[in-house]
Amino acid sequence: MKKTSTAYRENIMLSKITQHIEPRHFGLLALCVLAFIYMALFRYDAYGIEEGAARALLINWSIIDHVANATPLFGFPDLRAIMFMFLDLHWAGSLPAAKVFTLFMLLGTALMLYRWSEANDSSEVGTMATAMLLISPITIMQTDSLSPGVFLLFCFATSYWMNEYFQKAVRTMSASYFLLLLMSAFAVSLHPMGLALPIALALLWLPKKVLSEDNNTSSDNAQMLDKRRNLLIGLTITTALLVFVRWGWTGLEKSSDHLASLGATITGSPILQSTPPVGFGLIIASLLGFVIAIYIYRRYFELFSLTLVIACLIGLFLPDTSWALLALTCILFLGLPIFIAAHRRTGIQNMIGQRGLIILLVIVFTSICTSANKHYREISQLKLKSDTDNLIASAAYIANNHDIEFLIASQWPARTMLATKRDVLPLPPERILQDADTFIAKTASVTHFMFDTNAPENEALSKMGVSMPRHLQAIEILPAGVILQVNATPE
Repeated sequence: MKKTSTAYRENIMLSKITQHIEPRHFGLLALCVLAFIYMALFRYDAYGIEEGAARALLINWSIIDHVANATPLFGFPDLRAIMFMFLDLHWAGSLPAAKVFTLFMLLGTALMLYRWSEANDSSEVGTMATAMLLISPITIMQTDSLSPGVFLLFCFATSYWMNEYFQKAVRTMSASYFLLLLMSAFAVSLHPMGLALPIALALLWLPKKVLSEDNNTSSDNAQMLDKRRNLLIGLTITTALLVFVRWGWTGLEKSSDHLASLGATITGSPILQSTPPVGFGLIIASLLGFVIAIYIYRRYFELFSLTLVIACLIGLFLPDTSWALLALTCILFLGLPIFIAAHRRTGIQNMIGQRGLIILLVIVFTSICTSANKHYREISQLKLKSDTDNLIASAAYIANNHDIEFLIASQWPARTMLATKRDVLPLPPERILQDADTFIAKTASVTHFMFDTNAPENEALSKMGVSMPRHLQAIEILPAGVILQVNATPE
């Protein structure tokens, strides 16, 4: 009898527990498991970090540790420096902490994207699109390198919800208003694609008749007009200021191969590829063009989707891996509903007819991505590096000799400082490269120069190195560039 009562109480307790377990709890558990998988794939050395992120980290570390160095000379940092500030107060100098923080940003963004897809399409689309985005190699690459793509998605998703709150707010300048301006400033500072956010906001708020979410009718009341005026003025001032201080967006990777960037979304890091994945890139590009064309044709514009489409169009002028991440997000969250709707028109009522092709695409996509992710671990295990990181590693090897003077001027100053743990300067401006005597006088304290000879902006410095072979000696020539050593003996 006693055993029976004990079993009964256990069953009652178990039933109460199961009653409080909801599907979202399984989703959160899956995100926790995924977070550990991400951390197992990350590399934890000083290489592979995006230049802009390295600048943001270094300027915080120098302020917190009260160290005077040349980081202010690297250019105006993007607003990741503000986001990393609270992290660096506790873990200054820790790259793993920065990567985990970026991972949390990604997972939070994934939850917001799921909620957006659930509200605008269905939970089915949201689940598939979010899962496929999180397992794609490009997402792991962006998180591991602290690249702008993850933070841009965070800004776009957050702004969608802030815009909803702002429309329903009682006050014309509520907290959501200032958060919208903050997200716009953050996005613009990261990448030219960030301009898509203020552009989309302006396009949706410019019409005189602003849609009132409360009664689904057009409202010209004074409050909505005040909100419209305040938002447009704030966006204009914020965007103009950030474009002025970040013009040129220094620190971004330069890329002109659209297909290679798009192909990396599912094939993985270029370090592991013997040839650019142009074939996969062509498939992704075709899907992206199809999805954007259908979206424009339907003319159903809301903030997140419109921002994503505009960002993909702007990214055509700078097709880096951040653009590839946004392109994949656009295909998944805007394209899957289109493919599912096309499937339904077949009229076949069984599972194969309704979802057969979608299931096949998901299986193929997942198989390719998991295979690429499995190989991504080799980058950390074998300490593989990109061409640029190999050049920086050569500079770090020279810097390890503390018996010689070392002050290098680098095209990638923040990444070089992380690797060498020595003072680093940016490359000299072009105005002092017109005359040899002026160049020698202005760079008297510099012992090495490191830059890409094929970059158009380094043409004057390359000519200077060729014209003074006795003063500047090439000690390292690699595919990513050269390292020139300054000889003490004048020419």
